[in-house]
Amino acid sequence: MTPVSMLKTFGVMATATLLSILPAQAASWTIDKGNSTLSFEAQVFGSAVPGTFGDWTAEIVFDEDALDTSQVSVVINMSSADTGDAARDGSLKGAEWFAVEEHPEATLTSTAFRSLDDGRFEMDADLTMRGTTNPITLPFTLTEASDGVVATGSVTVNRTDYGVGQGDYVGGSTVGLDVVISIDIAATPEAGADQED
Repeated sequence: MTPVSMLKTFGVMATATLLSILPAQAASWTIDKGNSTLSFEAQVFGSAVPGTFGDWTAEIVFDEDALDTSQVSVVINMSSADTGDAARDGSLKGAEWFAVEEHPEATLTSTAFRSLDDGRFEMDADLTMRGTTNPITLPFTLTEASDGVVATGSVTVNRTDYGVGQGDYVGGSTVGLDVVISIDIAATPEAGADQED
């Protein structure tokens, strides 16, 4: 074998070895906003009051075979909360609740993912509202769609952990302390991303 051939062979072997030890890279996904919902549900005088956030963005990099490099980042415009009642929605923007003038956005940033079974996963994340950040764990399920996937899941948080509900609303006698946050996200792989068959 000539010196040139030896160098080429070494280069191929070194590249193959490097690729084998590098972590797999997760793929980027595009949200289908028209078929996706970010919602919440609270209890008011014992009755369920559902709502949605109409204005939010998400950056998703995810691969079930590359969870270590997967990441999710969500930004929510808190002024876009809609419960179907104009007076209530106006109150939510105020200082006792979301305080949107001082804290116009809530954010969710993933910190880790775990695979369970049958398309079920858990995402650890930092949720920030009203300037307060707490860790949460969001269980979610992935199901295949014709052109991508749909992620559904929910997590219950205590609103007072984030300072949501001040004054007479700190207790849970009128508005319950637990709020269920749910996702129903349709996404397609970005151009050039490999989708598992």
